[in-house]
Amino acid sequence: MGRPAIPAEAFEHGDPRRYRRGCRCTTCKTGVTAAVRRQRYLRATGRGATVSPQRAARHIELLRNHGMSDKEIQAEAGVCQNVFYRIAMQRSEIHRASETRILAVRPRQIDEPRSGIHLPGRGTILRLRALAADGWSAAQLGEHCGKHKQFIVHLQNSDPDTTVVRRWVADYVTALSNQLAGQRPEDHGAAAHIAERIRKTAARKGWAGTAYWDPDDYDNPDFKPAISDNSVNVHQLGALRRAEITHLLSFNLSHVEIASRLGMNADYVRDIAREITTGVRRIRTTGQQAAHQTAA
Repeated sequence: MGRPAIPAEAFEHGDPRRYRRGCRCTTCKTGVTAAVRRQRYLRATGRGATVSPQRAARHIELLRNHGMSDKEIQAEAGVCQNVFYRIAMQRSEIHRASETRILAVRPRQIDEPRSGIHLPGRGTILRLRALAADGWSAAQLGEHCGKHKQFIVHLQNSDPDTTVVRRWVADYVTALSNQLAGQRPEDHGAAAHIAERIRKTAARKGWAGTAYWDPDDYDNPDFKPAISDNSVNVHQLGALRRAEITHLLSFNLSHVEIASRLGMNADYVRDIAREITTGVRRIRTTGQQAAHQTAA
């Protein structure tokens, strides 16, 4: 079964395509007469009614790179699907009027939200990693973004310095990160054992949770979280953990909630919290524990 024909009502009065679809009003008659005269003039001056599709095809590629879908381009240009793809694939010469309509479509601004242009993927990847460190599964994140979980996993394991993503993907992930930062997946229906498993997996990979990041740090190529550095020593890691616990304590979270969120032992969090509030640091050795006073 063939594709249904475009009705006359799809075109404005005066457009020759409306006349060819049966409209015989005065405006459409005038329009088709003018088109015929123009075609005769072009042929008489050696230019003809058809042109190479190269210029229109390059413009289509430009529009796509600025985030416009093929359907959006077709709608704005007023060309049918068959003509559009014949132009895009440069299969044959096209009507001069079709080229004019394609070239008349203005590209979107690069900074327009939800566009499909490519952007550096660093911020997107690190935000997804941070959410995983908080316990959010790829399936949950994919559901929020309208993508399959494997797409999320692929991004999380990509190189932040070389990967590029579509602008709309970056926008969705940024909004999702702002929405979920500091929240527990368990409070949104996630199974506690699954969230804990994801936290531990992220910790093994050196991914820092959302509590560690300021919003501007994700996209800053010069910012390197110490927890993701394989060369980090025990003292640096301990300082980072203390900073994370201190930050979460400011939100009046319990020791158990902080431990669950950071993937740590609750007793360890309780000891650190006591050190912060009392100024007494407990040093654990392989043989025994010793306590000494430190500056708060």
